[in-house]
Amino acid sequence: MPHMSQHSRPLVVGALASSFTVPALMALLMAFSSMSIMTPPILIFFVGVLITAPTTCLVAMPLALLFRRFGRLNAIYMCLLGTALGALALGLYTLDSTYYPQMNDKAFALWVARQAALKSLMPGAVYGFVSAAAFCVGAGITVRPSGRRTGAA
Repeated sequence: MPHMSQHSRPLVVGALASSFTVPALMALLMAFSSMSIMTPPILIFFVGVLITAPTTCLVAMPLALLFRRFGRLNAIYMCLLGTALGALALGLYTLDSTYYPQMNDKAFALWVARQAALKSLMPGAVYGFVSAAAFCVGAGITVRPSGRRTGAA
């Protein structure tokens, strides 16, 4: 079983860690913020899980299985993937949640939503990286898989 040497724990444990780490951290930060009066930390947690869980289950997990199948599952690939997915997921969420089609000037409404989405790419990338790192720690994925053949005799 060459794929088992690429991670020491089940990938499902990594997926759970990935889905809950960033929302828990954000909720914790919100709990110590003055903004917690207006936005309860539990709301931040639930919205975060609604973004991270589908992204993890529908995109990151199948790609991890694909990487594992080809003997390429490692923390570097997963963190790069997580960074890109985090930026994309938060960007799309922000685009959808800030676009108000009921505005009279539809072009302006779309411009505002696009600007908000662009500004969310960097935080999304950071959240994705942290989420992917949690995936790797949870699943026991190392930087270099020990099952990979290097060609050395």
